[in-house]
Amino acid sequence: MKRAGLLFLCLYTGLALIPRLKSQVVVYEDYVPPRQNIFTRERFMSLYLHSAGFAIGYEQGRLNRKFRYEGWSVEFSTQLNPKAIRVNWTGSGRRYVYGQINSFCLLRGGYGGRHTFNEKPYWGGVALSLIYNGGLSLGLAFPQYLYIAYGSELSGEPYERKLEKFDPNNPYHFQVDRIIGRGPILHSVPHLRPYPGLYAKLGFNAEFGKKEKTMHALEAGITYDCYFTRIPLMAENKNPFGFFNFYVAYRFGMRYQKK
Repeated sequence: MKRAGLLFLCLYTGLALIPRLKSQVVVYEDYVPPRQNIFTRERFMSLYLHSAGFAIGYEQGRLNRKFRYEGWSVEFSTQLNPKAIRVNWTGSGRRYVYGQINSFCLLRGGYGGRHTFNEKPYWGGVALSLIYNGGLSLGLAFPQYLYIAYGSELSGEPYERKLEKFDPNNPYHFQVDRIIGRGPILHSVPHLRPYPGLYAKLGFNAEFGKKEKTMHALEAGITYDCYFTRIPLMAENKNPFGFFNFYVAYRFGMRYQKK
């Protein structure tokens, strides 16, 4: 009887302690510790590949709320013509674009933000965000210069090579056997023409990594650059008012200035 009573007392004591033990248990898989640092500033670089070339950009701004960022940005982007046909001459001339009046690139300067849908867990993970940006777009058109062969040994005319700005009204500029190659790109710089306009950007950003101070992210989205006049790119195609592009980007940078 004494043994049975002692066993009953031990069981009763153990059952009474279970609720207290449960209240002291911490499930570490569900525990997310507070952030060690809260930063209020960001700056980062972006490398882009888009449907008509590549781009590079710099952005800087502030985190004004937990899931919201706002800042300004500058970008440089190329804009290749999808209808362009590149030609190699059989001689030593450089590759040129057949029928191209101007090559084109652009500078963007704008303001935008990022709205984050979820906070990144402390062990790493991914934070998804919607990004939006817009502002001024300055297009730069560089005229194409070509080396043209004049004269013919068969006709007795002296052979002469001339460097000329592409002229849609000159029939020699469309004769492949007359075009020796593209002229120096620096020769086009003094004759560039600016085209002011506007741009807009929309995309999704996926930030990854474990450190709060550094930022690494992949991004995908669309951009549209619109100008007030048509851009003269090709002699035999209708010239556009703007350019619509899909892009993917890698962003890397840092956060600073603790709260």
